[in-house]
Amino acid sequence: MSDTSRLDPGEDFPEDLTMIDRDDLDILNSRNHRSRDSQYIADGETDPETEGQHHDLREELDRRQALRDTAATDDATNAEPGSEAREG
Repeated sequence: MSDTSRLDPGEDFPEDLTMIDRDDLDILNSRNHRSRDSQYIADGETDPETEGQHHDLREELDRRQALRDTAATDDATNAEPGSEAREG
């Protein structure tokens, strides 16, 4: 039985993380973290492929966070003055 909670370095990894929906990206990220933890505990270091995947995942998650932050800032800037008072 394979351990599906970890992402094996030899396992297929998506070429384009921008096409992955958020839930699947979070799952990949979690599996990558579990692999990194396991490799570090067993070997004292992580596999270079696992580290590369970690870097790619972190970049995509950071990119999406920046988009959300920009959208939230734009929404706050474009809100009608006093609209918060009416909502409350």
